[in-house]
Amino acid sequence: MKMATVMNQRLEQRLRMTSQMIQSIEMLQLPLMVLQEHINQELVNNPCLEVDEREREVDEREALREEKEEAETDFERLEDMEREYGESFRGDDIARRYEGEEDSKLDAMQNTAAPPLTLREHLENQLRLSKESDRLKELAALIVGNLSDDGYLRVPLPECFRREEGGKVEQLVEPPPTDEEMEEALLLVQRLDPPGVGARSVEECLIIQLRNLPRDTSFEEELIEKHLDDLCNNRLPKIAKEKNIPVERIKEALKLISRLNPRPGSRYGDRRAQYIVPDVIVEEADGEFVVRLNERGLPRLKVSNLYKSMLEKEEKGSPSREFLREKLNRAQWLIQIIEQRRNTLYKIARQIVEIQKDFFENGPACLKPLMQQEVADRIGMHVSTVSRALAGKYMQTPWGLFPMKYFFTSGFETADGDAESNRAVMLKIRELVAAEDPRNPLSDQEIVKRIRAAGTNIARRTVAKYREKMGIPSSRQRKAY
Repeated sequence: MKMATVMNQRLEQRLRMTSQMIQSIEMLQLPLMVLQEHINQELVNNPCLEVDEREREVDEREALREEKEEAETDFERLEDMEREYGESFRGDDIARRYEGEEDSKLDAMQNTAAPPLTLREHLENQLRLSKESDRLKELAALIVGNLSDDGYLRVPLPECFRREEGGKVEQLVEPPPTDEEMEEALLLVQRLDPPGVGARSVEECLIIQLRNLPRDTSFEEELIEKHLDDLCNNRLPKIAKEKNIPVERIKEALKLISRLNPRPGSRYGDRRAQYIVPDVIVEEADGEFVVRLNERGLPRLKVSNLYKSMLEKEEKGSPSREFLREKLNRAQWLIQIIEQRRNTLYKIARQIVEIQKDFFENGPACLKPLMQQEVADRIGMHVSTVSRALAGKYMQTPWGLFPMKYFFTSGFETADGDAESNRAVMLKIRELVAAEDPRNPLSDQEIVKRIRAAGTNIARRTVAKYREKMGIPSSRQRKAY
């Protein structure tokens, strides 16, 4: 068969994503705080973009009004406390402490949180104060460097003291440590705070913590060594039968074991508090729910008139004119994108409030099933646009702060023909379990019967799936002996 190259013409349509389209999609997905950072960066990089000072003055007046109202409320609260506590509240001692001029820098330093201490730093600080030999402390420090974030040694002990590069093994300590030195260094690490650090298994971690207690824990240690799986699955009668002891004795030991920490390093690490700022706020006013976008701290932008006039004066084709035109176009496009983002988010929020009105009136138990496609059809947008607009956004409601995707959930048909969301069903499961008799906990099938009796048709496997999703143990594990 003869092969040949042939040229053909074909007419077709393709969607090409321009840089402006990509930027529009990205801006739609940004949460409020990230959007603020992005705008501030654009203000630095683009001289043609300015903050509308008139809008800023209005926003500042509104912010001052809110702060004044909050201050008046706080002042009234302080007056009430002073009336209640009398002389002890006047704070003469505190006033004497602040005699003289205020130091703003000192105040700022005192109100700035210190960076969290990592587990490695905490352990290394203790090693420096240890009275052991320098070599033993050096070996222990190498072990500390190989601990996981939760405090476990998950690599073979000898690998802590060597490194392999390019097929060659390099010893990190000379002379290489003996087996006895390795074990001694590990014991030194395991004697450090927090108790249980440096363990190679959960059993070892719990036993180390027990041995740090000022009491005899040999029985609890034996339970962990030989019956940890039975303890985890609440098979207390089985343990009692094998050991020929009362169940009450095992319950006492289990009470002590349950106070131990299987992840001793979890208290340390560079984990700072994550602050969530709602993008949408829903408030009740005169019996109606009002939706407003949270734009506090978000500057109103405008295109610089100065640079507009400079563009008109520049000669055509000059580099300065091209530069100004590019920056002006980018400024105009950014303002349009932000306005488009604002309108899209507001439309979606309005539909959520309208469809989920029962939730806003009566709480999470009244959440209805809702798909993103339904909202997309109502506002005339593609479902992918709705999904991007919801990403990372939060809504402040009379019932608390919720991710906006929380309001979109599948559901079940009730006996009267209505629909109930799966989140509402999960809430019912949690309430049933919370009210059960611990000595006779509800099985999944019994939970199904009660939910069906309330009018919602649900399968047993669905109850099991939701129960596991909420972290609720099975009835066998919940049973109290």
